[in-house]
Amino acid sequence: MKLSWNHPWAGASLVLALAFMSGCKPPGPAAEADHGHSHGDAHEHEEKTAQITVWTDRYEVFAEYKAPIAGEATTFITHVSDLVTSEPRREDMVKFVLHQGATTAEHPQAAPARPGIYLPGIIFPQAGDWQVTLLIPTDGTNAQVDLGTIKVYADKHAADHADIADAPEGVSFLKEQQWKILSHTEPATRRSLSQRVRLPGRVRSKPGHSAVVTAPISGQLIGVPDQPILVPGQPVVAGQLLGLLNPNFSEAAVRVAEAEGAFATAKAGLDQAEAAYARTKRLAVEKAKSERELQESELAVQSARALHGAAAGLLGTFRQAGVAGSTGGPLQLELRAPIAGILSGVAAGPGEMLTTGQPVFSVLNPETVWLEASVPEALAPRLGAAANAILEQSDAPGGFVPVTGDDHGRLLSVGLEVDAATRTVPLLYETSNREGRLRIGQNVTLHVETAQVNDAIVIPESAIVEEGDQPIAFVQISGETFEKREIQTGARDAGFVQVVEGIRQGERVVTKGAYAIRLSTLTGVIPAHGHAH
Repeated sequence: MKLSWNHPWAGASLVLALAFMSGCKPPGPAAEADHGHSHGDAHEHEEKTAQITVWTDRYEVFAEYKAPIAGEATTFITHVSDLVTSEPRREDMVKFVLHQGATTAEHPQAAPARPGIYLPGIIFPQAGDWQVTLLIPTDGTNAQVDLGTIKVYADKHAADHADIADAPEGVSFLKEQQWKILSHTEPATRRSLSQRVRLPGRVRSKPGHSAVVTAPISGQLIGVPDQPILVPGQPVVAGQLLGLLNPNFSEAAVRVAEAEGAFATAKAGLDQAEAAYARTKRLAVEKAKSERELQESELAVQSARALHGAAAGLLGTFRQAGVAGSTGGPLQLELRAPIAGILSGVAAGPGEMLTTGQPVFSVLNPETVWLEASVPEALAPRLGAAANAILEQSDAPGGFVPVTGDDHGRLLSVGLEVDAATRTVPLLYETSNREGRLRIGQNVTLHVETAQVNDAIVIPESAIVEEGDQPIAFVQISGETFEKREIQTGARDAGFVQVVEGIRQGERVVTKGAYAIRLSTLTGVIPAHGHAH
């Protein structure tokens, strides 16, 4: 048998529900108080109220009701909280579905009487145990919340003598208060945890990923024809022409002469080193020269080649720009980007005079950066390999982003020496910065792994409130009742804390609003356990 809101009892249940809501009394404080159950002496003989609290992945449902009588409307004061937003359900219907054997009854409730609070007058067709399910339309489907078994009594006498469990004892904090501060709870879970140390760090550019273009000689900067004036933030490619320099004539001639002299000297030195090496190699074959002498001769050739290459490169730059020691061609030097990246600085514009060595353009490739931390000497033995690290960032989801592992980055080095002045050991990581969260020179906080803790009971750090030197947390034991727990903590990792003692797996701890609940206990004013609806 299936009963719905259109059942013949529906009209009677509506009248009874309205009578219950109005209290059949004149409006006023006394009438409103009758709908709650305060702890005052005036209501010590008041009927006991049963409570149900159920949590799902999406909703918390907290219901209060008096012992139901078969065939009569029983008001279920039902609080529905959205665990994703921490807000009350403000609109839309819900449906209560009742099951007893082959009998099914439904009670749709069109909308909440107040935000988050539904007041259905539910009629149970007959006495006995009923399974009750609350259906909450969510994202095109019905979220099912099992409210458990509700015992229905045959008459008022049986209901008056019903064995209803006492409400749990603890800190009372009403749903309306919870919704106001958007309080949130999460269950304590088991997981592996890393013991980490918290270290201050700094972002550095990776060598080869930053460059400064300077004026090789003094002169006047001019723009590149048919190219807009460069501004910071503009991407550039390696070798891109950034500007032209008209050098001072006298200095240009001197620099060219110096470059030609340096090249000639380097060429002569290279010829001499190669000849000496050939002779030493021949004598080494005849055992007239030692292996050490051969190595020294080879090293001398390599050094001479390096000097020759540098001198040839500088002279080639002048010649490519049309600057010669004896001819008077166009005097223009090209200023090109040495690497690909972002133009991070423009120190001068077209028409300005530059001095030798003056920085003109800065180019930065920020996709990969270095993170440098300083480890206090006392903590250094705990680091071990220090291979795993995370970065604390307020703008990241959860507040932490990985530094190492997968495609993120790697540990480069753990210092082998203690700095004599700071008594610290340097720690260096290379990490990806493709999203551009990090800025060169930025101060950051690193959490570096030192050990692993397996199968730990953990709660979010936000659940912990300090009371003197004692960490505490609030556990939600029913919809509006909380219990203060003194806890013993262990390892901390990426916003989570190991609880060694004080909280069991699955218990729901307050992760947002714990401080407000604690303040309510300090004021000495405990809110009434019930509330007017």
